[in-house]
Amino acid sequence: MAFKQTKGNMTVEACVLPSPGQMFKGAIRVTTVRDAKTIERVTGRGCGRPMRDADAALAMAETAARQMIGA
Repeated sequence: MAFKQTKGNMTVEACVLPSPGQMFKGAIRVTTVRDAKTIERVTGRGCGRPMRDADAALAMAETAARQMIGA
């Protein structure tokens, strides 16, 4: 994980998930805490296309995560 930041009750982190064809896809994991419940979402939308290199996919996911948190 290259990027993990909390703002208010929302934590955003960039991660890499496997994709078909021995490729990697960047993803964003958003965790929101409301009352005593934790809601977690993982989305790859906006993180680019699948790539052969995990580091490149992580870099794209980090850019999308920074945009989402507003940093």
